[in-house]
Amino acid sequence: MKHVIVLLCIVFCPGMIFTDTTFASDNSPVTVDVVGYARVEGGERSHAREDALKNSFRVAIEQVVGVMVYSKTVINDSLLLQDKIFSKSAGFIKNYKIINEIFESDECRVNVRAIVSAVRLEKSLKDVGLLSKKLGMPRIAVVIKEQNIGNDSASAPLGDGDGSSNAGIAESILYDFIEKKGYNLVDRDTLVAHAKQSGALTAVGTQLSSSEAAIQAAAGGGAEVVIIGQAIAKSGSTTLSGTNMRTSEATVSVRVVDADTGQLLASHSSNARSAHVNPIAGGSEAIRKATKEVAENIHKKIVAKWHGKVSGTRTARLVFQGMDFENISKFQEMLREQIDHVESTVERGFKDGVLTLDAEINGNARELAEELTNSELNGLRFKVLSFTGNTLKVLMQK
Repeated sequence: MKHVIVLLCIVFCPGMIFTDTTFASDNSPVTVDVVGYARVEGGERSHAREDALKNSFRVAIEQVVGVMVYSKTVINDSLLLQDKIFSKSAGFIKNYKIINEIFESDECRVNVRAIVSAVRLEKSLKDVGLLSKKLGMPRIAVVIKEQNIGNDSASAPLGDGDGSSNAGIAESILYDFIEKKGYNLVDRDTLVAHAKQSGALTAVGTQLSSSEAAIQAAAGGGAEVVIIGQAIAKSGSTTLSGTNMRTSEATVSVRVVDADTGQLLASHSSNARSAHVNPIAGGSEAIRKATKEVAENIHKKIVAKWHGKVSGTRTARLVFQGMDFENISKFQEMLREQIDHVESTVERGFKDGVLTLDAEINGNARELAEELTNSELNGLRFKVLSFTGNTLKVLMQK
């Protein structure tokens, strides 16, 4: 098992010093050597010792969090971390040993070797949406077709070209939920404007399906992740016994797609019912209920995907211009063996000297771009043409 010694100092506690942390390569417990401080008040050494021990636990958790997430996140989300993580530091400590304790004047100092549960800590960070910030929160677009009771057909997801582009109930709820979770949102007006400019709306039914048009418009508008789907409400045929109310039922189904690669990140469908004297109002409430359940579910799946990208590899689309067909196999072999960020490759197509690969990479596309720019493979050099979160386009030069 590989271990890395990490030296760092977190700014939350003024009495903190540089400490050692030993990290396993998986989710094994993390061993941390830390120092805790407390003042001795009224001669109560036992109380001071307990406070110093609590302080050492907090220092240990701050230190491990500092490695799991970006330092900028630690600073910007300090209140959230304090409320949800640091105030519960003892709960993340599996075991500890006091190496020594010293009382000097009115101060108690304890040197502690603490064993931190990486699994518990990662789960808590994921639950509050902070672990994914190690990678950078994705820019998300939401495009939902909606058909409530009383409507003959579903609304066009980005408007129908006549200026109608208002978000429906499900889309509005998803936007609100995602925004509160701290994700970056692509403004709906931006999506609509790009869809009109690119011709994606007029292409629906010809070159593109409505879903493909939505993904294309979202990617063009700067989104890295697109939530697409539909919400449909139907009214029951009979009234509830002894009342004038009818039961309305709604089904909300969504897919979460990587806008760069088209990879499916998550999907979920939910049904909900609502009774109301007004069928349209009942349908609206049923859509709200189903959408809220969908939102909670896909949020957990998105966080899990982003956690996987933080802790392991990710799939990236690599496009190389200037490739000779007979060199494709050898080139892929060189990528895997000589480029540190590339773990594996899968061919996705070749046309007119352009090779498209899906690659499992460590890090992100920018880091891979930097490595390629500074590399030479069998006389080949690379000029980066463009990159996004998961896509890299490169010109090969001899």
